[in-house]
Amino acid sequence: MSPLRALIRRQFAEQRGAFVLGLSVALVPAITGLLLLGVAGWFITASAVAGAAGLLINYFTPSALIRGLAIGRTAGRYGERMLTHDATFRFLARLRGAVFAGFAASRPATAGQSRSGLRLARLTLDIDQLDRAYLRLVVPAFVTGVVTLLAGAAAVLMAPLALVPLASGLLLVAVAAGLLSQRKLAQAARRMEAAEEAMRLRSADFVAGRRDLAIYGGLDEAVDGIRQAGLRRSEAERPLERSASLAEALVMSAGQLLVALGLVLLAPQVAGGILSAALVTGLLLVGLGMTETLASLLPGLAGWTRTQRAAARVMPLAERGASPVASSDQPGIEDMDDSAPALELRGVAFAYPGAQRPVLEGFNLTLARGETVCLIGPSGCGKSTVLALAARLVRPDAGAIRLGGRDLSEIPEAVLRQRLAVISQKPVLFNDTIAANLRLAVPEASPEAMWAALEAVGLADTIAARPEGLGSLIGEGGAGLSGGEARRLALARALLMRPDIVLLDEVTEGLDDATAAGVLGALSAFGESGASLLLISHRARELAIADRIVPLAEPATA
Repeated sequence: MSPLRALIRRQFAEQRGAFVLGLSVALVPAITGLLLLGVAGWFITASAVAGAAGLLINYFTPSALIRGLAIGRTAGRYGERMLTHDATFRFLARLRGAVFAGFAASRPATAGQSRSGLRLARLTLDIDQLDRAYLRLVVPAFVTGVVTLLAGAAAVLMAPLALVPLASGLLLVAVAAGLLSQRKLAQAARRMEAAEEAMRLRSADFVAGRRDLAIYGGLDEAVDGIRQAGLRRSEAERPLERSASLAEALVMSAGQLLVALGLVLLAPQVAGGILSAALVTGLLLVGLGMTETLASLLPGLAGWTRTQRAAARVMPLAERGASPVASSDQPGIEDMDDSAPALELRGVAFAYPGAQRPVLEGFNLTLARGETVCLIGPSGCGKSTVLALAARLVRPDAGAIRLGGRDLSEIPEAVLRQRLAVISQKPVLFNDTIAANLRLAVPEASPEAMWAALEAVGLADTIAARPEGLGSLIGEGGAGLSGGEARRLALARALLMRPDIVLLDEVTEGLDDATAAGVLGALSAFGESGASLLLISHRARELAIADRIVPLAEPATA
């Protein structure tokens, strides 16, 4: 099954009612719009013929019908947009969560060859592209199919010859669809996506390194690189635009051909008295209105190739990230073995993609409850990898990792994040209030609990001195706080969780002695709560608080 078809089937399975309702309501503006044209054309022509002949005509009923159709078309259009877009955006919101869960859980083979930020940006754009699947492909195709069948049935009943122009118009639409599904367009789409990624990468590098580029005279070259990527994108997009324009011309021609052939074929029947002039006029206007229905296929067909490619990248991750059904044999917090070590690594091996040898091989480590262990060793020996493995940010190639006596891979994500906290030397703090940053760990945390955590890490007086207190705004990355304050805020956030294990990566790196002493003093709050600490450090001040020091070398052993 193609990824695009799998996507549509997934949306139908998740939103069966909304999916079908959106299709049904989408028929209303299409059908009422065609009827409005037909009835109006019939009524105007009939009125003109009656006036010329001096005959009476009932204009009340057609006038009321025209008003009703106009209102129905407007209401139907509003309802169709509201229902189909709401269904699509709700589905994409759930799909986005599944995709990024799959992305977080995967360790792709290209991890060492591409930047994760680029992959995330690509996936974000892909998910946005997938709104075309239902809105621009399924809905227009369904409406066009139903309207065409109804128009064909009406032609058979009223004027069988009208089937000839209808079939001719549909043939042109089929040719237009073929133009937009050529294989060479897939190649153009690939080139355009590659150029877009180059533009984003070079632009990001330019913004991040503009100061060094200016100092060393590399600004012009960097700007030229971005410009060249933009030119490649434009060149790659040209075949797509050319095919889309030609397809649009064919669809517009289909509508004109439908009217022209209809006029040629039906005019003799009017002259012979077989059909009335009013009926033929109404049929011709309905044929002209079919152009709008046929044209609704164009946006989806124009984006067909890119939508297929987006689905091919998104759906494997969405399947991988689908939330498993909760079962009674999954360990919860109450199922952990309190007599087992807090953390245990046995025979663990791990190699980064493309590396010549593993960074860890046969690695063993036991962290007892309430114990503080410090990992030391030269750069590249695997210290940060041990923390990443313990936090399940990456998966081991071999060996076993157990948390509280349970296999780490079997612990549900929510339970794992309640039991374990990770604090790096660059705390992740958001452009929001102090309270909002603290509540990332415990959304329901009370002000009293937050103040208690801040007090435990020695930050309560600093925050209380601010006029807004917990409502004080900080910038991204902790802007507005000193380095030590930002790290203590991260410690307070972790302390709110009351974790069993805290993983700390160079938590005092770059701090002066006094500030570092304050941060290390804040760690005592975790010791008082019975948490186990696993640190990485090269400095004597961290080593002094450790119960045990584990040196790592290459190959790493302990």
